[in-house]
Amino acid sequence: MSLSPLIAIPRKDAAGNAVMGIAINPVKQYVKPFWLTPDTLAAALGAQGAANDNLELRFTVDSQGHFEWAYLIGASTSMIYTLEFFDGATQRRLQNRPVHAATIVGSAVRPFRLPEPYFFDVGDSQREIICKIRNLNTVPNTIRLVLHGRRFYHREAPPAIARELNQKFNKGWRTHSYFLVPNETLNDGTVTAVAGGGTATFTFEADSTADTDLQKLMVYSQATFTFKLRERATGRYLMNNAVLSTNGMGNAEFPFYFADSYHLERQKQLLLEVTNLSQSDNQIYATLAGRRIVFD
Repeated sequence: MSLSPLIAIPRKDAAGNAVMGIAINPVKQYVKPFWLTPDTLAAALGAQGAANDNLELRFTVDSQGHFEWAYLIGASTSMIYTLEFFDGATQRRLQNRPVHAATIVGSAVRPFRLPEPYFFDVGDSQREIICKIRNLNTVPNTIRLVLHGRRFYHREAPPAIARELNQKFNKGWRTHSYFLVPNETLNDGTVTAVAGGGTATFTFEADSTADTDLQKLMVYSQATFTFKLRERATGRYLMNNAVLSTNGMGNAEFPFYFADSYHLERQKQLLLEVTNLSQSDNQIYATLAGRRIVFD
């Protein structure tokens, strides 16, 4: 959320009466929009199965100021690749398995917005965001990724403002954006195709260390299908009948937002039951995006 350039402050009018006035927000000049690019600007990957079909990108947040990551944007020869993000300082993974790019990488005109901005406190040093990319295409793929957000120049700010900026971290619950893909996703990020006219069940599961508050549902597939979402613990469906994929699933540029977030408690499972409407095999890459919640 943008900071207001102006703030209301108490003043007195000509008669000495207490009134509210307008002044420039002193914090605003130390908070700027910022594009963060990786050390390797263009990732050139070989075709799937080649020796160079994967690459590790590193985004370095230097010591100038904190960075709050809000948008994920990319351009590529094709969107058929997977990503895994890691916070280098905390060794925190931002997903349970590799995530298909078409479900979370937007464009400049329609960027993918993280469910919750990810805040990097550089302290007096620097922080690093690591992204592992694997090409799933049968031809070489050149990928350019950029993270967009806000830069907090706390080192340049007066002490009082620096303290305000450093209070960005909340106490108590610790939350951050998280991508959840089915347990059936293989280690290389691929999924087993659903046979033509066939059915399959995919399992979204919150692990034993955190709850996940889910907000968005995205998919990449070769053809349409119908789906149902069912809670394993209760057997309850989240719909009264099967829903066409184009009526309930978006993509990175146009995610489908739930009317209310779905809170998946730790070690609970949400089942995605699909029926392939095509007579050909269909690879279905579904992604849920939300907030991972860790209690102190």
